[in-house]
Amino acid sequence: MGSRRKPLRGVGVLSRCSALRLARYGMVGVAFDTMPQAARPPRGTLLSVFTGGRAYTLASEGLLPRWSRPAGKTRTVSVQAARTPSPAEAGTACLPLIREADPPVTAGWAETATAPHLPGQPLDPWVVPPDTALQRKRGRGAGRRTDAMTQQLVELVEQFCHFQHKQRGKSERGVQTYRWVLERCLGFVKRQRGRMARASDLTPDTIQAWMDEMAGANLALETLRVRQSVLSSFCAWLVKRQVLPSNPVARLDRPPHRREAPTQVPGPPIMDALVQAARQRSRPRDVALFLILRYTGMRRESVATLQVRHLDATWGLRGVRVKGGKTRDIPVPTAVTRFLQMYVEQVLAKELEAVTPDTPLFWSTWGRRSGGKTRAPMTGQNIWRLCKVYGRLIGYPMLKPHDLRHGVALEVLEQHHDLEQVRALLGHSRIDTTQIYTTIRPPQLKRAVAFYEEKAEQMLTNE
Repeated sequence: MGSRRKPLRGVGVLSRCSALRLARYGMVGVAFDTMPQAARPPRGTLLSVFTGGRAYTLASEGLLPRWSRPAGKTRTVSVQAARTPSPAEAGTACLPLIREADPPVTAGWAETATAPHLPGQPLDPWVVPPDTALQRKRGRGAGRRTDAMTQQLVELVEQFCHFQHKQRGKSERGVQTYRWVLERCLGFVKRQRGRMARASDLTPDTIQAWMDEMAGANLALETLRVRQSVLSSFCAWLVKRQVLPSNPVARLDRPPHRREAPTQVPGPPIMDALVQAARQRSRPRDVALFLILRYTGMRRESVATLQVRHLDATWGLRGVRVKGGKTRDIPVPTAVTRFLQMYVEQVLAKELEAVTPDTPLFWSTWGRRSGGKTRAPMTGQNIWRLCKVYGRLIGYPMLKPHDLRHGVALEVLEQHHDLEQVRALLGHSRIDTTQIYTTIRPPQLKRAVAFYEEKAEQMLTNE
C-alpha cells in the first residue's frame, strides 16, 4: 500500500493514508491463521483501522465500531505476521502488519454491523495501548490548548489597549503610550527567552531584570516610574481576567515620584506676545487657538479635541474631554468666547462645506505636489509644532504648549493666592499636584529681599 511505517504495538499499524483508505468502507478483513493463538481475537470479529493511538482512544471511549463477518463472506488478504511472541508476551502480542487488503464493498458486510463498544465495558484482551509517547496538541483554539501552549502576550496587549480606549475612555495618544511601553517589555522578554513572550513570563525576576536594563541605559527616574506603572496596570488587568494569579509588580520596589517645580514658565508678557504675533500674521485660527491656551491652561490634546458643540456663550467651554477620559466645564473670558463664535461663523463656515455640532474647531491644511491640498483636524502634535514656530518668532524658541499651562497656573496663584482655585482651573484630581506651583521662583525670591537694597547702600556709603 504505498508508504511503509514501523509497526506499532496496539490496534492499527497502517500509515494514516492507508488507514483512511480502508476506513472508508468501515471494515477490514484479517486472516487469523497466521496470528499466535493467544493474540487471536474472537472468531468473526473485525475492527475498523486507524492509527495506533487513535484506535485505542476510540475503543476506550466506546466510539470504535465492531463488525461481525457474515458466513460465506470471507475475503482473502495478504498478511505478514509479526514475530512470534514469547509465552510471557502472549497477552500483548504484536498485531500483523497489513501490507495490502482489498476491503469488501458488498452490502452484506455493512448490514451485519453490531453496536459500538460502550464506555465502561472491558475491551477485548488483545486491544492494548500503543507504545508511543504522548504528543502535545498544537493550535490556536482555546479548546485545543494545553498547559504547554499558553496565550501569547501580543494578543493580550492589544486587548488591553482596546479596553483602555473603549471602556476606560483613555485618549488615543495615551493608549499609544501604553502600547509602546508594553512592546518594549515584550521585546526584552523575547531577547531573554529566545521566543515570543507568554503570560507565564511575567514574573518578578523578569520584570526586575527589565528595570535593571533600563537603569543601566541611564534612563530618567520618572521614565522608569511611568513604565513600571504601565506594566503594573497591564498585570492588574490580567489578574482580573484570571490570566495571572497575582500582580508580579506588587512585589517590586517602586521608583520614587519626585514632584519638581517646572523649569520653564513663561510670564504674562511672553504669553501675550504669542497672541499678538498670530494677530499680526492675520491667522484667525492661530489666534483662537492661542487665546484658549493663554486663558484656560488646557492641555494640547484637549484643545485638539474641541468641537463646535463645546462652545457655550454664557460659560465658555462645556463638556470638554480632558486627561483620563473625563469631561470638564472650563470657564473662558467673555471676549474670548465672542471671538470663538466669530471664528466659527466667519472662518470655519467658509472653509468647510457644512458645520455641524460635531465639527472640530481647528483644522490643518497642507499641500502635496502630486495630491493637491489635504485638510484634516489638528492633532496635539500639530499644536506643538505651531507653538514652536511662533516661539521662534517672538524670540522664545524653547516655548511649548505645556509651558503656557504652567504660566496660567502661576499667574492665577499670584493674583488670588488660592491654591484650590488653581487646582479647579487646571483640573487636577489631587491638590498635591497643584502644590508644585507654590515653590518660590527666583524673581519672587529677588523681590522678597528687595528691602535690603536701601540698607546695604547706606551702610556702604557711610564708610
